[in-house]
Amino acid sequence: MPVYNYRAINNKGESVKGVISAESVKIASDRLRKDGIYLSSINEATGTSRSLIGLPWSGVSNSELAVTTRQFSTLISSGLPLETSLLALYEQAGDQKLKEILSQVRTRVSEGSSLHSALAQHKNVFSDLYVSMVRAGEASGTLDVVLDRLADFLEKQQELTSKIRGAMVYPAIMFVVGLGVLIFMMTFVIPKVANIFEASNKALPLITLILIGASDFLRENFALLLVFLAVLFFFARRYIKTPSGKKNYDRFSLKIPVFGKMSSKVIISRFTRTLATLLSSGIPLLDSIGVSESVLGNSLYIESIKDVRVKVAEGATFGGCLGQTGIFPPLVVRMVSVGEDAGKVEVMLSKVADMYDTEVDGMLSTLTSLLEPLMILIMGVVMGFIVFAVLLPVLNLTSVIG
Repeated sequence: MPVYNYRAINNKGESVKGVISAESVKIASDRLRKDGIYLSSINEATGTSRSLIGLPWSGVSNSELAVTTRQFSTLISSGLPLETSLLALYEQAGDQKLKEILSQVRTRVSEGSSLHSALAQHKNVFSDLYVSMVRAGEASGTLDVVLDRLADFLEKQQELTSKIRGAMVYPAIMFVVGLGVLIFMMTFVIPKVANIFEASNKALPLITLILIGASDFLRENFALLLVFLAVLFFFARRYIKTPSGKKNYDRFSLKIPVFGKMSSKVIISRFTRTLATLLSSGIPLLDSIGVSESVLGNSLYIESIKDVRVKVAEGATFGGCLGQTGIFPPLVVRMVSVGEDAGKVEVMLSKVADMYDTEVDGMLSTLTSLLEPLMILIMGVVMGFIVFAVLLPVLNLTSVIG
């Protein structure tokens, strides 16, 4: 269905602009006129936004979606009709892409579509989890409660992602700066020093010869190295996108010291929190497990959860099936089993998620405190090697003169 950007005058004589989805300009004009909005200009909007690498991009951040969901919950709980709430969200939204999506959702709802069906048309913004929970909220008449839980879930996920990214920023900056300094030294400074040594016609120490050889190789083959790394990166990405490549990569990522363990905890935290949120919204266990697969991001965990879902459908206990996978820690299995026996699986799953979030926070703090001195030490050793290799011939020459 085409999407149009419009400028108009409302009943109060105020100039307004917005986005509307309609089959034609005439239908769009008729709908707006019914709402007391009279067009002054209307143009068809452009297609879906794309990222720099040419893939579909939603243009809506998780934090923006969390804020909008919280506002949506407040409006619904205040007793406002659904269409009125969507209009208020549209007027409140500061992101143009989100305004466009909300306008299309409101149009579909006004045409008689359910809210979850309208949201499902924008899968690049509203995930299967989001749509499934909204469907459950509509069916049970607790849409405001479900939206509030969704907002909590999105905020916690955003908080965890922000902590992980924040912890990696400083080490990443140090690595880039250090690598830049090293390349500058090897390609500009060392060649000039090497010319001075060659002019002295003196035998150079082995360590200095190694440094000069490495500098010459890097300087003469720098472009070739860049091309090689780019080609290697390209084929590595293509391999990872294959089923076997994805599986091998995911298996390897879980075996990396420290990072693998932290990755496992993040995956378990996401899975248990997502499952708890779905179950607390009244979605059946089997459906909740199926939706939760989308947040795992690791093929080994996805395959294990698919097996769990099949066994649970056959009548096995959820906790027992998790234990049989071999990738969920015994503590998680035990807590889920206790929750099953007590009829409070979602409560136990929430506690597991909180526990693992706390552990991830601790690991991030420890990792950050260790990475900083470690990178300083590595850069110190590299720069010390360069300085020693440069100064050693100078000291030898000084001793000869003495």
